[in-house]
This record gives sequence, structure tokens and C-alpha cells, in this order.
Amino acid sequence: MKWFLISFIATFLWAIVNIVDNYLVSNFSEKEKERSSGGLVLFSSLIGLFIATVISIFVNNIFDIPILDIILLFITGILTIVWVIFYLFTLEIEETSSVVPWFLAVPIFGYILGYFCLGETLTLNQILGSIIIIFGLVILSINFSGIGKKVKIKPILYMIFCCLIIAISGVIFKFVTIDGNFWVSSFWEYFGLGITGLFIFIFIPKYRREFMHMNSKGGIKIFFLNVGSEILTVSGNLLANFALLLVPVTMVFLVESFQPAIVLCLTIFCTKFLPKIAKENLSKRILIPKLIAILIMIFGSLILFL
Repeated sequence: MKWFLISFIATFLWAIVNIVDNYLVSNFSEKEKERSSGGLVLFSSLIGLFIATVISIFVNNIFDIPILDIILLFITGILTIVWVIFYLFTLEIEETSSVVPWFLAVPIFGYILGYFCLGETLTLNQILGSIIIIFGLVILSINFSGIGKKVKIKPILYMIFCCLIIAISGVIFKFVTIDGNFWVSSFWEYFGLGITGLFIFIFIPKYRREFMHMNSKGGIKIFFLNVGSEILTVSGNLLANFALLLVPVTMVFLVESFQPAIVLCLTIFCTKFLPKIAKENLSKRILIPKLIAILIMIFGSLILFL
């Protein structure tokens, strides 16, 4: 149960970040131009240098691991910014409620990679609970508005690639850390993330301009929103990485797939009380099936512990 709680807290923090990201992309990036969220990309990556510095202050043996492990963890940092980029690309051309459900693909990739790379398997109850949760997520992702939507290939490809990268990163982190030091591994992962962000800032003028544009447009408000968002993201990442060491990776990814349900609840709350931040259609035709989907997911999660 401990791993579930840790994973769920991480997922809740990321759901808050989804709402903040949507607000930032909608209000402070040049959203009329696709791929204009370079400012958010740089905020997400440069925070890695700060986190790595803090860890190095309190952890003494950060160089006490094999060079191959350092390289692999550095790669996970690079992969983190890769999936963030594709996630933000998708957020620019689709609504948050349509983007987040695609993260349900992560546990599927996680199960495949965990089985072949780590030799992980699931019990019958875990498989049954997983199927029920995924079924609920599928219902949650269906458009019940009655207004037909044209299938958009680009966001689908973006998010499938994004989910695959997340699963690969999780498997690599667990492969390196399962017999090692969690904080040492975290240092090298965030160091890789930060160095990648520094590289992007120096050598990709487009992202640098967007970073400066976002900060000049939003001022102190945008700074604190981004800092707060990144603190939540990093906290969620650390919790999720720790949970990965306790159970098969697909179980952690499965709990993280509750993110669409949490995002839905948060958007409903914002619609009622903070409409300038996020809005959700609250008509019964749309809301009731989604609430049923959440109940199905809760039922599936209970089966995991039978």
C-alpha cells in the first residue's frame, strides 16, 4: 500500500502541473504558433541544475558509481526533456482533457519493457485490476459531447512517442538504481536534465527567444508560476522514481494513469471557482460518463490489493 500512496501523491502533483501548464501555454506563450512553448521547456530543464546542486550538497558519494550507470542516468535526464517537449507540442494543439488520457499508454509500454528488460511479472489480481483501470481510462478519454471530432494524427503520434519515452526512462532508472543509491541516481538524472536545458538555451535561439518572451510578458507572475510548477514536478518525479524501486514499473505507471481522472476533478473545481484558470463542460451528458469512469478506476485499484 505504501508504494500506491507514494505513486498517487506524485500523480496528484503532476495533475496540478497539467492545469498550470495549460494556463501558461494559453496565456503566456505564442499559442497561435505551434511549437511556441520553448519557455516552458527551458524552465522544466534548467531546474535540473538547481536540483542536482541541492542533492550534491547533502550526498557525498555522487561519483561513487560505474561510468556506465552515470551515462544511463544522464540519458534519462535527456529523455525527460524530450517527452516534455512532445507533451507541450501536443498541449498547444489539443485541450488538456484530450491530451492527458493518452498517458494511459505508459503502463502498457512499462509492462512490455519491464518484462523483457527487468524480468518483471504481475499477479492475476494485478492483471485484472490493471485491465479494469485501463477500461475506465478508455471511457474517460471518449468524447461524449456528440460533436464529431476529426481524428488528428499529429497529437496521437506525439503522445504515443511521449509515453514510450516515459516508460523507457523509468525502466532505465530502476535498472541502474535497484541495487544502488536513490539520491545518487537522482543527482545524475537531474544533472543530465539541467545540462540538456543549458545546451538548448545556448544553441537553440528559437527556444531562447521564447523563454525571454514568456518572462518579459508575464514578469514576476510567470516566474513564480513556473517555479511552483517545477517544484511540484520535481517532487512528483522523485516520489515516482522511489516507488519504481518497490514494485514492478508497470504498477507505478498504472497508478500514474489516474492522472486524467484527477485532471478532470481539478478542471471541474476550476470551472466552478476559478474559471480563468481552466474550464470543463459540466453538462450531464458529458460529466456522468466521466464520473462513472472514475468509479470504475477506483474499483480496479481496490482489486490490486485483494
